[in-house]
Amino acid sequence: MSSNRLGIEVSENGIGFSKKSLLSSLGGWLGIAEVVLPATTYTISVIVTKDVLTSVILAATLAVAFLLLQLFRRKPITQSIAGFIGIAISAALPLREGGQAVDYFIQGFFTNAIYLVVLVISVLIRWPLVGLLVGAIQGDLNFFRASKAQLRRYTLITLMWIGLFSLRLIVQLPLFFSNQVEALGAARILMGVPLYALLLWFTWLSIRNTLKPVS
Repeated sequence: MSSNRLGIEVSENGIGFSKKSLLSSLGGWLGIAEVVLPATTYTISVIVTKDVLTSVILAATLAVAFLLLQLFRRKPITQSIAGFIGIAISAALPLREGGQAVDYFIQGFFTNAIYLVVLVISVLIRWPLVGLLVGAIQGDLNFFRASKAQLRRYTLITLMWIGLFSLRLIVQLPLFFSNQVEALGAARILMGVPLYALLLWFTWLSIRNTLKPVS
């Protein structure tokens, strides 16, 4: 997570949260499509064709198309390149010797585990990550430590995010180990952008009265 992924916007009117800032934090509609469509296409293709190679090619083609679209639009391509690399890694796993269709989703487990570990460490050392990210936006990394109540609030908010990444692993790992590619694909999609956006909204509701006015 980074501060620009919290869905918070800073303007001359102050610090706020809106549909526009939420959409921006998710990469816009194109960014959402980049995240959702390759995995959705792969899952549907595996179900319909039972052919991993065809499914991988379709997902990879979408990733390339998104990258080319961003280049054509002369927009920043950092997210598209990251998405393409992620798809390339995901595509290679089920195609390796002994690979299975569900291996496409392995990378997501590592990503969630890394976020989870970082968030847990931040809570254990009493520097909750959400507090640091909001502090970076405000230009004061210590603001959430102004009082015990403030520190407790940001710790609880960070624990909510720990809950998100933990829930993903708890739900999806059993599906992976039982080789349920259809259910795993559906869980990956439903527990991705929709759940992430919902938690961003809860985060904003929890922190908005702790923010300092923009000078």
